[in-house]
Amino acid sequence: MKAKLCLLTLLCLLSLANWHLYRRFQFKAPPDTLSLQDYRHPLIPQVKNPPILLNSALQNPNYILIDSATNTVLLAQNSHQKIFPASTTKLATAITALNVYPLDELLTINQEYDNGKVMELVSGEKITVRSLVSALLIYSANDAAFTLANHHSGGVGGFIQQMNLIAQRYGLTGTNFTNYDGNHHLHHYSTVYDLAQLGRLSIKNPIVVETVKNKTLVINNIDNTISHSLESTNQLLGVVPEIEGLKTGWTPEAGGCFIGLINIGGHRLISVVAQSQDRFADTRQLITWAKNNIIWTTYQP
Repeated sequence: MKAKLCLLTLLCLLSLANWHLYRRFQFKAPPDTLSLQDYRHPLIPQVKNPPILLNSALQNPNYILIDSATNTVLLAQNSHQKIFPASTTKLATAITALNVYPLDELLTINQEYDNGKVMELVSGEKITVRSLVSALLIYSANDAAFTLANHHSGGVGGFIQQMNLIAQRYGLTGTNFTNYDGNHHLHHYSTVYDLAQLGRLSIKNPIVVETVKNKTLVINNIDNTISHSLESTNQLLGVVPEIEGLKTGWTPEAGGCFIGLINIGGHRLISVVAQSQDRFADTRQLITWAKNNIIWTTYQP
């Protein structure tokens, strides 16, 4: 009888403990979660006139312009043709790093890297993931890309595998990465459509959006003994008011590449030009076309 009483008491105590754990860890919807009746469909972009090919004005055969909110393709040519993405690759590198590392994680430079454009990271320097991602996006620093890739538990190969997994997860079927910085490789390729989708994905992260607005930035190591003064490779920042980012690229084989984040009256567009003789002039042409030819209307079910 005493044993049964002890067992009953123990079961009651366990039940009470489980109830408290349930109350502590049960899911609660965040207070700002929208109900279905509160949902508002984004405005729909409409092209006022039939699209006019811009071949005579643009300096490249591969371009695309999409509305970010609805993912509507507004203008495109050769959008699924294979191109070499050059340093626009680093947008994928940044997204991958933000996905696999904490922002404040501290990295120690254990190998200096001097291939291509570098911010001159010094052996033994300690620097955060956020600082390295900023250097990637603003200055297109190859040594920042290498450091982030090399820090992965699976090494550089493991990091590149993560880049490709993200591409596959979001349906970028025309994309394959073999490196983290966009240096030329025959099997490292993408399309302007996929790069537009990569841009659309990236601006869902507020860190990316805020970072790519910077024309210049000073990045310090953790104890402020080493300073890196960086200037954006985006020549349209601060010059064309509609431009708010995003990522440049160039190699002799790829030509000029640019993924643009464009704001027209509060509406975000993503532009991509590739194989361009003048990537910034081409982007200007796309912005002018968009301002003259696109209106946004209320969604009608």
